[in-house]
Amino acid sequence: MELKPLNKAELTALYYEEMVYDFPKSELKPLSGMLRLMDKGCYRPLLALIDGETVGYAILWLPQTGEGVLLEYLGILRGKRNHGLGGALLTKLKEEYSGMFGEVEAPDSPDPSENDLRRHRVGFYIRNGFRMLDYDCALFGVHFNCIYCGSETDDRKIEAAHRSVYANYFSPAHFECYIQLPLVPGEEVKPAPEWLEEVFSTPRIELGERTAETAAVYFQKVNNEIIRRTLPQKVKSVGEAVADFYITQRPDATSFGRTILVDGHYAGDVWCYGIHQGDGSDAMVSYCVFEPRLWGIGVATRALTLFLAEAAEKYALKTVGAFVYADHPASIRVLEKNGFRLVEEFTEDGMVSRFYQFDIPQEKA
Repeated sequence: MELKPLNKAELTALYYEEMVYDFPKSELKPLSGMLRLMDKGCYRPLLALIDGETVGYAILWLPQTGEGVLLEYLGILRGKRNHGLGGALLTKLKEEYSGMFGEVEAPDSPDPSENDLRRHRVGFYIRNGFRMLDYDCALFGVHFNCIYCGSETDDRKIEAAHRSVYANYFSPAHFECYIQLPLVPGEEVKPAPEWLEEVFSTPRIELGERTAETAAVYFQKVNNEIIRRTLPQKVKSVGEAVADFYITQRPDATSFGRTILVDGHYAGDVWCYGIHQGDGSDAMVSYCVFEPRLWGIGVATRALTLFLAEAAEKYALKTVGAFVYADHPASIRVLEKNGFRLVEEFTEDGMVSRFYQFDIPQEKA
């Protein structure tokens, strides 16, 4: 087995192809946080390969102190599990990294079958050379047992290195709100949202005018495998993209779009199509933020909110619909946060898709 470091594009693909299915939402930090840590040089996503074939992955968070390493995520690809690959991956990691500590969800669920699964996970690590530490922690409302593999026998030193990972990333106020490390015996876990990235300066999100130039830039930005998997592209060239833009400028156009600007920089598009005006005016909507660093921090949600208000007024819309792949939870959350409700789930060309609809309050139309 060999370990291959991932770049940001490869981590992005791994996140949406594997990790969103492997980890509950409460335990999976936003992709934007992972990319930010990579920029800081303290995050190491790795693929595990055997004879060139990917079988699993591990993501390590390196403390600034240089003492130990947090094994944050470990996964074996679907279809390759239960063949000893998880243990082999841990063995490989132990060869290359000393003093690994980690977190495993504590078996305190009201669901007995879930607790059996959590105990099984703890047992997996114990069988592969880890030991239980004498402290627990709680991160964003989730209670974890803490584990360690290495030569250090002083749990206070391990705890200090473990704590430093989060203390050096979050502000003191954010840490105090969401991180309980250690979780003192008898202390209640603070209720909290899912992993909440700290936004040190709230980005300014605005809508701008689409132009032939932005249409060309948009085509180039979204013409990659990651975005195409979640948002199929009709046009095949920059020329076609620009020609499509000019069609939207005609008086009889049935589509309308705006650019998404984040702190004044072009970051994506939001648009409606199939506009039908008259009794029960309606349209379909779509959107795309093409900058990975801006994923998971609410940019698409806010842009869609602004656009719905503008399009509803411009075309007197009563309802707006949207199609989304069922395996794209990030896009589904954008719709749900804007008041869309699920109408139908269907399979087309082997892909499970969903149709959502938003009924615009008449006083806003």
